[in-house]
Amino acid sequence: MLTRRAFASQVLGSLSLGLLALPGCWKSIEFEGRLIKSVLYTSGGGMTGGGESSELRRQKDGSVTLATRSREWHNSRETGFDYVVDESAFDRFAQIANDYDLLAASKRKDSTLIVYDAPSSSLSFTVMKEDGTYDLDASFRISSNQELTDRDREGFHAVVVALSELAAASEGVEYLEPATMTIVAAGVQHQFTLNESPAAYDLASRCPLEIEIENYADNEKIFHLDEPLDTTDAVPATGEAGTLCYFEPDDDVVVFYKDGEPAEGLYELGRIDHDAMTQYLGEVGPGAASLWSNVSD
Repeated sequence: MLTRRAFASQVLGSLSLGLLALPGCWKSIEFEGRLIKSVLYTSGGGMTGGGESSELRRQKDGSVTLATRSREWHNSRETGFDYVVDESAFDRFAQIANDYDLLAASKRKDSTLIVYDAPSSSLSFTVMKEDGTYDLDASFRISSNQELTDRDREGFHAVVVALSELAAASEGVEYLEPATMTIVAAGVQHQFTLNESPAAYDLASRCPLEIEIENYADNEKIFHLDEPLDTTDAVPATGEAGTLCYFEPDDDVVVFYKDGEPAEGLYELGRIDHDAMTQYLGEVGPGAASLWSNVSD
């Protein structure tokens, strides 16, 4: 039997969590697995910038996938596994969300004890309405930087464990993030996906590098290397806009922001990730810049 004090505490707790539908307050929602589009857990950050994530998601073709990803440090290559799982997997996460009232947990205020640049974790549920549109009231995000109760943390942990157990019970396909090269100039990042040539990996292995970008002709940005690259089995370049190349005669790395021409000793290293960004390459430099890669020795 509840004492008067316990009953009052329970009622006040329900009010604070929005379990009683008061005007102007959010209300409790009963989650259904069939309406959940994605469950995402991320953890990491801090000084190293590394971390991990797991995402259960419905794809456009109707399949349900689980993707696990891990990065050792902020500029390292991401690895993981991709799984195809049964749609019923969402039912378990709907049950956890209901049992622990995770929607209520997402409403907690931010902690006053947040440590700048310390690792953190978050949990997100994306929920759809019956008509297929995004449900703003039901979708939520919980962060470890909020003032969570012990019960909130228990529910948070239950989701993480469920994602881990789902991966352990499935057969996955290994994932390795493509090798990339990023030029950082005036605070703007220009990322290229590298090809598999020894020259591309030779340059990547030298990163991070401080470089000096120069203008060349009316379609190129270049920077000079102190040592030549390994051009064994190198891929001849066409000089297409958006490509990252190596010009062996001068030991120059060349970025084409407009179409150029093939040349003897010109080899392709990679191309820009988003073609729409090619037009902005012409605005890079001249001047000091940095070169980064997610490929390390």
